[in-house]
Amino acid sequence: MMTLGRSILIALLTAGSLALAEVPYPAALDRAAVAMGTLGEPINDAIILGNGDLNVLVFAEGNDLVIRVTKNDVWDARLDSPLDPPIPTLARLLELGPLPEWTDREYILPAGSAWKGPDSYHAHAYPCPRACGVLRVRGAAAPPLVARLDIRRAALDVHSGTAVYRVCIPANENLIVVQRLDRPADQQASVQCAVEPVKSDDIPAPETGGNPVATWVVQQIPGDLDWPGMRFALALALDGPNACASVVTSFESSAVAESAADLARRAVTGDAAARQKDHEAAWEAFWSRSGIAIQDEVLERVWYRNLYFLRCVSKPGVISTGLFAGLLDDKPAWHGDYHTNYNIQQTYWSAYAANQCEITEPYDRLIAGYMPRARWLARTIFNLSGAYIPHVLFAYEAPDPATAKMPGGRQYIHHVWGFTQGVNGFSVQPLWWHYKYRPDRAFLEQTAYPAVRDVADFQADFVARCERNGERVVLAPSVSPEHWGWTANFERNKDCAFDIAMFRYIFQAAIEGATILGVDADKVARWKEADRLLPDYPVSADDAQLVVDVLNAPPTEYNIPVPTTPVFPCDVITFASPEAELAKFAHTLSVLRHNGNNAPIMLAVARARLGTPDAFDWLRTELDRRERRNGTLSFNRLDPRFRFNDFGHYTEMFGAALPVTELVLQSVGDVIRVFPAWPGHLKAEFRTLRTQGGFLVSASMADGEVGEVRIESTVGGPLRLVSPWDKAEMKRGADGAWAAVPVGDARMIQTDTAAQEVLFFRKASA
Repeated sequence: MMTLGRSILIALLTAGSLALAEVPYPAALDRAAVAMGTLGEPINDAIILGNGDLNVLVFAEGNDLVIRVTKNDVWDARLDSPLDPPIPTLARLLELGPLPEWTDREYILPAGSAWKGPDSYHAHAYPCPRACGVLRVRGAAAPPLVARLDIRRAALDVHSGTAVYRVCIPANENLIVVQRLDRPADQQASVQCAVEPVKSDDIPAPETGGNPVATWVVQQIPGDLDWPGMRFALALALDGPNACASVVTSFESSAVAESAADLARRAVTGDAAARQKDHEAAWEAFWSRSGIAIQDEVLERVWYRNLYFLRCVSKPGVISTGLFAGLLDDKPAWHGDYHTNYNIQQTYWSAYAANQCEITEPYDRLIAGYMPRARWLARTIFNLSGAYIPHVLFAYEAPDPATAKMPGGRQYIHHVWGFTQGVNGFSVQPLWWHYKYRPDRAFLEQTAYPAVRDVADFQADFVARCERNGERVVLAPSVSPEHWGWTANFERNKDCAFDIAMFRYIFQAAIEGATILGVDADKVARWKEADRLLPDYPVSADDAQLVVDVLNAPPTEYNIPVPTTPVFPCDVITFASPEAELAKFAHTLSVLRHNGNNAPIMLAVARARLGTPDAFDWLRTELDRRERRNGTLSFNRLDPRFRFNDFGHYTEMFGAALPVTELVLQSVGDVIRVFPAWPGHLKAEFRTLRTQGGFLVSASMADGEVGEVRIESTVGGPLRLVSPWDKAEMKRGADGAWAAVPVGDARMIQTDTAAQEVLFFRKASA
């Protein structure tokens, strides 16, 4: 695992970066700061701070400031496999489908077997991440209270009565730093801070202790036959107006309490000014990579804030964040795990176009590390080659189920959604996106292509075993993601629009990867044939222009907007698709009913991709009605009656920067479009946003007119740009000469580029 992670990290560091040396739009970034007069509601007011691994929620309880601490690698990874039914198989599923006595369609049990739940997922809160503990700062939330989160510097200032406190998590150290700033240092206005455990009835009682320089809480997490368990400590050291806390796990030290205490002690007595300078420099470098300045305060601040939140919970080399940023409860909803039918992927979507690809490394490593298990699942469940990634993953799953001591390979399969066929490709798609946005041959060869190749092999095998319907196959059986479940005779388990589109996307990606690397010619031929056999998208029996989620199903109110997924996230219906196809999906999008729970970001991007007249207003309304006081976005529109909103701060909503970007810049199919869905009456500009092909694009728009477009080619290669003008000019380099450039069909400009070359485009003069 360490070797795999290191290879991914090296690829990231050597891929080349042309980030600017300064923040592009500091005023816009400062406008995105969060200011509040209350911290009293953890769900609406809790401030998120983090360094990508260690992160906290800061809120008030009475007059105290509460700092609730989590760390990405702190998991209770036990799995009670003896509770789980036998591993389901496709062969048994095909036997059960026609049987009228198959009444409990939640489970696919072997013939003659009996099983009574609950399974491991429903019997326990674990596997799940666990909170590390709480720091309580006495009297630091006394009224009158004003709190300001400076996202540019990742620091929270709390003005409480006459006192001023600063809370910060240094970018490069696993520390929580609390300072009292309202008096000169020589007056020693002390921070009154204590460390407290987070107790739960399904783990051992925490231990508390201390020495002359620090106090701590130590928590033991039990193991199982295949996972050794873990131990971690949250330690606190005080020195007058300064408090420093640290978290150390048994993956980092064999003596967690002593190591955490020593780290906290050295930090609290160390050079605070140097640490702060290093911290601010790291965040300045982060924000220098790209920026936007747009004439809409809601969209602008959502873009900056959600990139900030993502950076708080992710960075290279750490365990991937789960469903929530920080943990408000000792037992997070849905196990706080990795849901691959959209949640975990959406968490990282903002990073690619924002030129922050390195933040997605934990996801890349999660999936790449899962591939041996995915190959076992393909054989065990489906008797097919390649790899199959299911709907629910956990941290610390052993790569080789064949060596597991727990029954069933220590594998949990979430019914019924674990059988959605498109989820397999969806799980590896972000690795391919990472390569497309930041092309690097080593990353392609070692990480992206092996995963995409193995899923494409599985898909080709699956297609080969499907029944034929004339020249095409019936892509079945599968389950529409979070709709219908298993139905009698698989009546609504065929030709899912999401499956069809994702199969097509993965086949095309695998073919491209093999071609670039010059390998697997025999596989390429097979993938092409399987792609040719895929069915058309299902449509309503009453309206041939209305795409539905599965064959034979009527339109419904969707949780995940399956009918529009071919547009996004599957990226196979694009602006270059035939007009009839575009019209069909635009019509589908215009009438689609959505319950608001999941994936408004998918719908917003689909609108931007299709250029619907309501793309801007629809997105702005959705974001405005979800925005909490602390800057996070709720799961559904804010409504006291909607209980899911109160489960925590959903990391999937950190993907909200993507649809904002899509209004001003898109790149699908290696084609760049500037301001494709931005309202012409509003000003907007952006700098060094990243596109497929590894291009960094900067542009502005005012009074409906696109100004000069600057494009940096990080790795060279062909550039395809849809011209925003009828006639265009181009120059190479700042000192080059302007010359007319041909604008072809669909207003396409095509030219070759060299690595590190800068090109400029503008409207041709009369």
